[in-house]
Amino acid sequence: MAKKPSSEASERPADTGLRGETPGHDLNDDQIRERAYLIWVDEGRPSGRELDHWLRAKWELGREPKQE
Repeated sequence: MAKKPSSEASERPADTGLRGETPGHDLNDDQIRERAYLIWVDEGRPSGRELDHWLRAKWELGREPKQE
């Protein structure tokens, strides 16, 4: 028999970490753009990967501890 999920788990969407919306983080487009640019340079400046770089940058910045 399948285990019933707890009500707490079913009320919240799963956090994939892809949004970069970690509580306490106020990311702005300039920060994400700068990180995405560095990722692009590190990967050899490939074309057609803009969205991948943007999402990766947002995710990475969202995982960093908030600096005050």
